[in-house]
Order: sequence, then C-alpha cells, then structure tokens
Amino acid sequence: MLFGAPNHRLEEYMSLTAKVLEVEATFIYLPGMMLANFSDPVTRTSDLKLVRVGQGLNLNKLDQAHDIYESVVYDRIGVDQASKELADLFSSKEFLNTYWIILLYGLSSMFVLIFFNGAWLDMIPSFCMGALLGFLQCVVAPKNALYSSVFEVGSAILLSFIGRAIGSIANGRYFCFSAIVLSGLSMILPGYMILRGALEIQSKSIVSGVVGMFYAIIYSLFLGFGLTLGAGLYGWIDKNAITETSCSNIGHIGNVWKLLFVPLFNVCMSLSCQARFHQLSIMVVIACCGYVVTYFSSLHFSITQFNSALGSFAVGLLSNIYDRWLRSYRRIGYCSTKFTSMICGIFDLVPGGFAARNVLSSGLLQLENQRNNNGTADAATSTGTLTFGISMIEIAIGITVGLFISTLVVYPLGNKKSPHSGNSIGL
Repeated sequence: MLFGAPNHRLEEYMSLTAKVLEVEATFIYLPGMMLANFSDPVTRTSDLKLVRVGQGLNLNKLDQAHDIYESVVYDRIGVDQASKELADLFSSKEFLNTYWIILLYGLSSMFVLIFFNGAWLDMIPSFCMGALLGFLQCVVAPKNALYSSVFEVGSAILLSFIGRAIGSIANGRYFCFSAIVLSGLSMILPGYMILRGALEIQSKSIVSGVVGMFYAIIYSLFLGFGLTLGAGLYGWIDKNAITETSCSNIGHIGNVWKLLFVPLFNVCMSLSCQARFHQLSIMVVIACCGYVVTYFSSLHFSITQFNSALGSFAVGLLSNIYDRWLRSYRRIGYCSTKFTSMICGIFDLVPGGFAARNVLSSGLLQLENQRNNNGTADAATSTGTLTFGISMIEIAIGITVGLFISTLVVYPLGNKKSPHSGNSIGL
C-alpha cells in the first residue's frame, strides 16, 4: 500500500504468504486500510490488527518489495532475512530527492506540451508551471495539512489563472493558453488512479475498484472546477483576456518531434515516480508503443473511448507478454511486476485523451458570454467542470476495456503457472 501496489491483489498476496508461513490469518482490504486477523486454533483466540497506510507510488521500492515477497513464497530466503530486508527498504533513502522531483515535474510538463499542440515558445512557461506544481505538491502540501486537502483545486485555480495571464500577452500572439495550462497540470492528472481502479474492477474487487474509480472521477471534477474558476477569475480582472483556447500554428512543434519528446516525457515522468534507470527501458518502450497506437487511431477515429481502448490494449498486451515470456531474462529493462511496466503507458493515455478534446473551451466561452451579458458564472463553471469530468469518464472506460481484452488475449485460460488463484491481472 505504501509503494503503490494494486489494491485488488493485496488480500491474495497476504493470504498466500500466510499459507506459505503456516499462519492462520485472514485479510480484508478497504480503501486506505487493511484488516488482518490472526487466529490460534488451539486456544480459539484471535488477534485483529488494523493497518492504515496512505497510498503512495514508488516504482523502485514496489519492485523491491515484490522481489522480497517472491523470495519468501518460493523459499529462496527465510523469514528473518526477509524481515530485515523489508526494514532496510522502509528506512532507505529515496532514489531522487525533492529538488530533482521538482525539476522532473518541470521537464515532464515541458515535454508533454507536444500532446497539446503547443509551440516552442510555450515550453518556457510550461516548464515553470510544472516546477511550480512540483513545489506545491512536494514541499508545501506535506507541511500544511489544510492546504493538502485542497491541493488539487488550489493548484488548478492557480495554474489556470497564471496560464491565462501568460496566454493573454499580446492578445495570444506568443503563447497558447490551453497548451500551457493543461501541460502544467498534466502531472496530477489521475492516470494512476484510473489504472488502479480499472484493474480492481476487472478482478471483481468491487468495493475498492468502484471507490477508486469514483474517486478518480470526482478528482477530475475538482480539477475541472479549478481550471474553469481560475480562468474566469483572470477574465474578471482583465477585460481583454484571451478567450481563444485553440493554439495557432506560429512556432508549432511539428509531429516529427514526438519521436523525441514522447520518450523524454516518459523518462522524466517515470523518474519522478522514483523509478530506477534499469526499469526505464521496458517502461518507455511499452509506453511509446501504446502512444503510437493511440496517435494513429486518433487520425481515423474521433471517439475518445475507442482510441483510449486501443492504446491501453497495446500497453496491456505488451506488459502481459513481457510478464509471461520475457521477465525471466533480467538483463535489460527489468521490472519485477507487470504493473510497473504498464503504468508509464497509462500515464501517456490520459493527457493524450485530453488533447483530443479541448476541455477548457466550453466553460471558458460560457463564462465570457455570461460576463458580457452581466449574468452569473455558476452555469458556466458547471459546464466546464462537467466537460472535464465526462472526458475523464470516457478515457477511464476505454482504458478499462482495453486492459481487460489484452489480459484475456494473453491469458485466455488464466495464468496456470502462477501460484495464485489464476487471476493474472495486476502485479
């Protein structure tokens, strides 16, 4: 839970570990907590433990924890050594410190600009806004419990306000408003939450899956509300604020640069999730393949769900093939779980899906129309918020269907080689 393991496999892995260690125990996972009941059949007593852990994401430590688990299950190491290794893992330092994470946030926002039809000059404010977002998330939010509870909305309002101010310079002649805002906000788009919720729903973990997916949708609504409100606030201050949300072709970054920017974005984003260098190759290859499928699909189909489904199918197919046939060769790009190998590709699909639909346009235009007519902005804000949330729902549906079909193709009869119950989705 601390390092970001898919929640739907936690009960299964804990139960298998208890069986291997010959311990009478049952486990129940609820979002944010795990109930572990240890029973003694001789004395007919039990000991109930409640473990509360905030869900994090650390790709390097997740793989290391899974390696320790597999070593115990397959009897390669003893419990004492595994406990020591886990203790060392918990106390070990992060691979990259906060300053590197802030820098990687800025670089990721700069490279993801290619998804949103941005221009070369837009890279400067995109980098600054991404670094600002990283500073707020990594420095300000952990030290202020009150701010951390409104971090998503506050960040969206701030970035949208600053982005529209920058985009209004010279009446939008130099900078693209929508590209700057969406690229700066891309690092907190709920791609990880969607992947986790989709995998849980596929595995019939209804409670945690529905809660996770619903939270991702509500999270998206918060972001949409913040985007519309921030843009509206600057519009009330500056009567000449730009209302155009489409980018001009002046200084436009050509599609050929996607061959460079997409892999660079995947590298920076993976490193920001504390991935190690030996994990990058397989993660970046799978992510780029998924993006290629989505890109060419979007040229022929205008349905967001269908494009997301095709992209997630490619990502899931390659991840499952890697897990089934190639993972034993630990020479290049080793990831001990298919989850870590596919998560980078899912992160690509979320901003790519938003690029297909301009989620800022409807709410912003409604705001301007009502401001000119001396009306209220409540309906306009709701329109922008719902547009953002509906776009996220469409992407989530496509990702869920694509991952399910890819697993069914590779494991039509289940993973019989696995020591688990045959469910091969997830770790």
